[in-house]
Amino acid sequence: MRLRLIIVAILAAAVAAPAVWADPVTNPVKWSQLPRMDAYGYDFSSETTVPSMVADDFLCIDGQPVTDVHWWGSYYLPGPIYPYYTSDNLPDPSSPTDVPPGILQGFLIEFYTDVPAGVDPLMPWSHPGDLLYEEAIPISQVQEALFGEVVHIGGVVENVWQYNVDLPVPFLQEAGNIYWLKIQALHQSSLIQWGWHEADSLWHDNAVQMGYGRQGMWELVTDKDMAFELTVPEPVTTLLLGAGLIALIRRRR
Repeated sequence: MRLRLIIVAILAAAVAAPAVWADPVTNPVKWSQLPRMDAYGYDFSSETTVPSMVADDFLCIDGQPVTDVHWWGSYYLPGPIYPYYTSDNLPDPSSPTDVPPGILQGFLIEFYTDVPAGVDPLMPWSHPGDLLYEEAIPISQVQEALFGEVVHIGGVVENVWQYNVDLPVPFLQEAGNIYWLKIQALHQSSLIQWGWHEADSLWHDNAVQMGYGRQGMWELVTDKDMAFELTVPEPVTTLLLGAGLIALIRRRR
């Protein structure tokens, strides 16, 4: 009976481990599409105010669950000039381009099945299918840090922010399947928008966007992918758990 309680305690500790903030550098990376940081790297509106949403596809290579999601984006004013703002989560009173606090409530993270190109006659390009996973992450549980600056043509400077989130429940997958990730900012401002930053390369098919009056229809973001990384649990967690259970069983015997 005592052995059973110890085993349960070890399992509980292993389950609780992902609640610690993930390190995007040291955590094993399952999928990586880094942001484009030259003058032609832009953002695409994915937010509840417009409303709009952007999704991008990826391949599950090893079947491991996704425990953490990391992505890049920016704040900006709608219009022909698109001046960029600093972070909503890290306000600077001395900055004239600071986003007023409270505009961004969090992010909606969703995973979908894949509808391959040529299957849907209304949208013959590949796009998200059935919703598999959904989590609304409050801004208080989002790690946000300045990643770098993009100087666009004309001298407009864009602050690119990196966002890191530990998923409350891992997203389970099957190796060999293509899935779609959708990230949408949750906010209530009609003045300041949020955009998902594009990736520095294109994998498989283009990203897609929905909104701007065409509800229910995914449109191609031509020749663009979105910047994001997916990470999996640390191997050491599994090894320690297995070693602990074996040691306890041998000791019991």
